[in-house]
Amino acid sequence: MALQGDVLSVLAGFGGFLFNPVFYVFLLFIYLHYRRQMLLERQLFAVRIQFPLQQTIRSLGMGIVGGLLISLLAAVLGVAVQIQDLWLLWGFAAVLALIRLRFLCFAYGAGLLTLFHAVAKVFPDVSSVPGIGLLWGMLVQAKPVPLLALVAIMHLIEAFLVRWNRGRDASPLFVEGQRGRIVGAYLLHSFWVTPLALFVPVEAGSFSGSLYPGWPFFAPGAASFALLLLPSVTGFSALTQTETPAQRAGQISRQLALYAVVLLGLTALAALWMPLILLAAVFALIGHEGLFWLSQWQERQKAPYFIQSTRGIKVMAVLPGTPAEEIGIRPGEIIVKVNGVSVRNKEDLYPALQVNPAFCKMEVLTLDGEVKFVQCAVYAGNHHQLGIIVVPDANTRVFVDMQQASVVQLVKQKLEKINLGA
Repeated sequence: MALQGDVLSVLAGFGGFLFNPVFYVFLLFIYLHYRRQMLLERQLFAVRIQFPLQQTIRSLGMGIVGGLLISLLAAVLGVAVQIQDLWLLWGFAAVLALIRLRFLCFAYGAGLLTLFHAVAKVFPDVSSVPGIGLLWGMLVQAKPVPLLALVAIMHLIEAFLVRWNRGRDASPLFVEGQRGRIVGAYLLHSFWVTPLALFVPVEAGSFSGSLYPGWPFFAPGAASFALLLLPSVTGFSALTQTETPAQRAGQISRQLALYAVVLLGLTALAALWMPLILLAAVFALIGHEGLFWLSQWQERQKAPYFIQSTRGIKVMAVLPGTPAEEIGIRPGEIIVKVNGVSVRNKEDLYPALQVNPAFCKMEVLTLDGEVKFVQCAVYAGNHHQLGIIVVPDANTRVFVDMQQASVVQLVKQKLEKINLGA
């Protein structure tokens, strides 16, 4: 009966997320992010490709699944995190975001927290110094092993979500290439609301003992635990000029999974021999930063993919709900002929479609280089190019300037726009 009561209290706690205002703040943030992407699409292409509300609902559904998986893995592996350590982690992440937005990831915060914890253990007397004493005391008492384990688990599930999403939230852009040429690119930028249920050590809680012998593995020494229910956000960002969104998402998923497994392994070894925690912390920092630079290096090693082809018209994007989507035209494919007319640039597409205003036949080269034939009826009110957006050409002048920014830089840019009356 006691176990049944605990289960019911956990389920009731998950239902409590619906009454947590932070939960709706996260949802609003995600919706506004996707809406901003939609407005950018309208500026570039005069149409919207993504639908913010649909993306937000999908983000919520996938995030709930991800949150449950993180919570289950953390519970099974014996991850019990101190509440004060979570506050420290959020604090480190917020400060790092002032430098670069991508440093907001918990991998950087947990790595730095672990290193500061090691320094604080060497100089514990600093905790009596006025001003920084309270913070220094929290660093001395921190338990970084379960924090790093939690970060590893979150990245493992993030890899799963990235693979599941397969770049469906990606937005096409025109950007400036390495040689000053305007090329097509895709911004993969997804967020998921991931409600978490984590065990936290307490002096007297609703759960005592262990789930199995040796539990909790990542927080030994505590005898009593309670469940902490909190909303969080998981996400990733990438820009690719050399691959399709699905291909890029698959590559990111594999790299994140490898990073998570190695970090979890190092953290498990550190739980057995504490000095290895420094190696785990350094890997959390350098390994995650290495993923970013590896992505940049891989992009530089390949030629831009979304550029004009000598074989025909290369497709940049396909508008949802249009004839092009219905007949299976995909980004990256090359349209060779339309209604029997060879096409080489976007100026050729509309006249070729007018050869037969009521029906359209196309010869298309797939991503694998194979020829396929597609056809569809054409009705009044259809998009003038059947929903096809083509890659930029020599006449393209509008593009997006993609730069890594910090929170301070973003605020400064906003203030400058206000001063200019923008």
